[in-house]
Amino acid sequence: MAVVTADQVLDVIATEVPIDRSRLDPAATLDQLDIASLDMITVTFALEDQFSVVVEQADFAHTKTVQDFVDVVVAKSQTTAETTGS
Repeated sequence: MAVVTADQVLDVIATEVPIDRSRLDPAATLDQLDIASLDMITVTFALEDQFSVVVEQADFAHTKTVQDFVDVVVAKSQTTAETTGS
């Protein structure tokens, strides 16, 4: 599995929430964008399906902004890639 990019994560968020991709400012909070925690669970499942990245809900405990969420997913994908040798 390759490392997931920030753009790929943003594309999944835009598709699954749904929200216009241009509104996904990295500094914006999920609350400012009216993205509910249930939406982010749906996004998490989509990321797992599309990229085989397993992210636990606890990993998102301190995510407030779009960038926080992206950083967690990208870091998890890097860890997974290193572990699997991909």
